[in-house]
Amino acid sequence: MSSPFLSTVSRPRRRTRKTLVGVALVAALALLLAVAFGVLALVERSSLPRGTTIAGVEVGGMTEDEARAAVVRAAATEVTRPIRLVAPGGRIASTRGNQLSAEPLVDEALDAALERGTVGRVLARVGIRPGPDVDLAYRLAPVPVAKLADRLDRRFGKPWRDAGVVVADDLRVVTARSGTGVDRGALRRALRTLPSRVELSFVPALPVVSTAEAEAAVARIERLLDGPRRVRFGIRESTLTPKRLRALVRTERQDGTLGVLLDPKGLGASLRLRLGDYEVAPREATFAVGPAAVRVVPSRPGRALDVERIGRSLVSNLESTVHLGRFTKTPPAFTTEDAEKLDIQELVSEFTTYYSCCQPRVTNIQRAAQLLDGTIIRPGEAFSLNEALGKRTVEKGFVAAPQIFDGRLEDAVGGGISQVATTLYNAAFFAGVKLVAHQAHQFYISRYPMGREATVSWGGPELVFRNNWPAAILMKVTASDSAITVRFYSRKLGRRVETTTGEPYSPVAPRTITSSNPSLPPGTTSTLQSAGASGFTVQYTRKVFKGPKLLANEHYTVRYDPQNAIVEMGPPKAKPKARPKPTPEDAPEPGPEETDPAEPPTRDGPAAGAE
Repeated sequence: MSSPFLSTVSRPRRRTRKTLVGVALVAALALLLAVAFGVLALVERSSLPRGTTIAGVEVGGMTEDEARAAVVRAAATEVTRPIRLVAPGGRIASTRGNQLSAEPLVDEALDAALERGTVGRVLARVGIRPGPDVDLAYRLAPVPVAKLADRLDRRFGKPWRDAGVVVADDLRVVTARSGTGVDRGALRRALRTLPSRVELSFVPALPVVSTAEAEAAVARIERLLDGPRRVRFGIRESTLTPKRLRALVRTERQDGTLGVLLDPKGLGASLRLRLGDYEVAPREATFAVGPAAVRVVPSRPGRALDVERIGRSLVSNLESTVHLGRFTKTPPAFTTEDAEKLDIQELVSEFTTYYSCCQPRVTNIQRAAQLLDGTIIRPGEAFSLNEALGKRTVEKGFVAAPQIFDGRLEDAVGGGISQVATTLYNAAFFAGVKLVAHQAHQFYISRYPMGREATVSWGGPELVFRNNWPAAILMKVTASDSAITVRFYSRKLGRRVETTTGEPYSPVAPRTITSSNPSLPPGTTSTLQSAGASGFTVQYTRKVFKGPKLLANEHYTVRYDPQNAIVEMGPPKAKPKARPKPTPEDAPEPGPEETDPAEPPTRDGPAAGAE
């Protein structure tokens, strides 16, 4: 017989088993859902929520890069669309986003679209929750927006006006006036999303300077003009009459008030008539060069009238009729410290070329030397001869002299500057600097080294070199009646230059080039240019060292044209016509009378009117 106790214990055990099965099923379902959620989360993690739009552009399901590209494309169109600006009363103006330099804030919009996180994206994926609609904001440039507001003020607002003072034969107050203007903060906020329509709001525009401030300024000016004012320094005194002070008075807005001041330029001119002798110009640092060394000549500050301080004293200390003339130090533009930093200490190269005295080209050479002397080329800087001299003109002191043009010698303003170029090129050559651009003459000129020379002309060819050493270069140029010398001062820094020049080869003899000139007398010739040197080719080299280290190994080849003779020829000389022999038919008929001159000519005579 079964025990009741055993029977009652076995029933709950069956129920527990069912419960466990149910729990297991729920756990399995939860696990399945978690796995599914995880899979969806992985899928959605790299994309925007389904149904998401940014500025009306469908970007749901796109990656961030895809969405960014789509929004940028839409924004490029959006900034070109007109925005209607509607003022009270229905008056309309317009603008566009590109006129405001609008830049779309795409990353901010994408961040807003992704704010829901992974759960929100999964819910949007399964359709439980839709993706967000995000507005696209734009960054607007302040200046174009301010100009737009100014334009709207002028068109729709009521102009406001600061009070002011008109200084003429008498003093007149211009009263202040309130007005209205567009609400600039509201305008900027409304334009931030580039809507198609903006309702403009206007706010009161109050003047900064009141009429009371202008009246107070008039009182100060009247007090200033009630008698002469004197500015005294040492034993000298400058008197400013009321008439002169009236011409100098100015007013300007200063922190909500109307300040009174004196025109500094005009005041300075008036004071210098009597006190200008006390001013001392600043002295810039210079370099004194010796045979091989250089020293810095120290700079010195100058002294100038402190016109602004004197002016403030005149308009503020109205009780005083005598004011102290004050001075201020004026620093030199190029100080001793500036000069010492350039590290210019010694002669590093020099070159001289020679010429015949007293020719027009010598004037040009000497003028160029004046312009170039003292030039400083800092480390890393490039020097261009054309830039340094500028266009050669009569106004700059240049004259007409021969120069080579298209194979012949012709007079031109600035002729002879190529000798400056050749001398300068050789100084740069032996200073070991980088040769950027140079060109030899078309013909060989015997006063220059073969090949190692240069020509220039305004507009090209050019002579350019660069100071590729760590110390600056001081260029000293002197030109006498018969020679020009260029010296470069810097620091040697172990620099050394070696050069070789080969023998000329491939000679080309000059020839005679003829051309016709109908203005010459028939049968004559005119020699424009006599034959000169033959053409040839030559090579030269340069090695630049810094101590034992080779910095540059350069090879140059120059080909010279022959200097041909140029001859112009007149038209051919006409040959004299032979007189024809008379024939029996041409003989006149016998008769006692000659032909009357008034009668028509015979058939073999000249035509009427011929010479």
